[in-house]
Amino acid sequence: MTTPDSTTRFSGRVENYLRYRPRYPREIIPILQREIGLDSSWRVADIGSGTGFLAERFVELGCEVTGVEPNGAMREAGDRYLCGRGNFHGVDGTAESTGLPGASFDLVSAGQAFHWFKPASTRAEFKRILRTPGWIVLVWNSRPAALSLVTREYEAILGELGQDYENVAEKNTRPETMNGFLGNGASLAHARFPNIQSYTWDQLRGRALSSSYAPLRSDRRHGWFVQALRALYERHQVDGLLAFPYETNLYWGQLAS
Repeated sequence: MTTPDSTTRFSGRVENYLRYRPRYPREIIPILQREIGLDSSWRVADIGSGTGFLAERFVELGCEVTGVEPNGAMREAGDRYLCGRGNFHGVDGTAESTGLPGASFDLVSAGQAFHWFKPASTRAEFKRILRTPGWIVLVWNSRPAALSLVTREYEAILGELGQDYENVAEKNTRPETMNGFLGNGASLAHARFPNIQSYTWDQLRGRALSSSYAPLRSDRRHGWFVQALRALYERHQVDGLLAFPYETNLYWGQLAS
């Protein structure tokens, strides 16, 4: 099986991503205001901005936000999602080569994307575009299997699927890897809070099919995958809704000079 490039593998999944992925909780902003002094005057570079879900939180605060996204379909979806927000604009670029001017941003953020980046060249690029004090913010909506029987069974389905889930899942990005990214032995601060979702069958299916490792309709595993999801839904839904516990993990720190 050929593994898609990280900049193209979400092509064909954009509409499901836009409609069904969980958003980032608004709680992240007051935490960052308290911990790093974030305010509306800051310029933010949101890397791997995708459909704009993380950028939206900084846009709401009033920050000027530049979203950097290499996938044209995802970038167009982000422009649609944040349509009319004058303090957001999306550009073509990667974490390793953003095309942004140097020493021009107060904060670099990445939501649900950091595990796709090449650490050494990404660190050099972030260092180039940041100005003092050089804040980095990383955010994930995660679904640890230990949270519930539903998430354990969902993980089991993904494991049986036989795609490249185990290689590309965000769970493979460990705190020690991220701490090394900052340099000089610095550690990222961390906050965790619940982000519980409730899914109808259509929402569960759409969420699952938005994943980069989910089989598209042309894939022989697509039918099996959807049937397995349906069985999970029927086992655990209550009054047509499936409780699906996510948690949001927020990390922040300063990139060492």
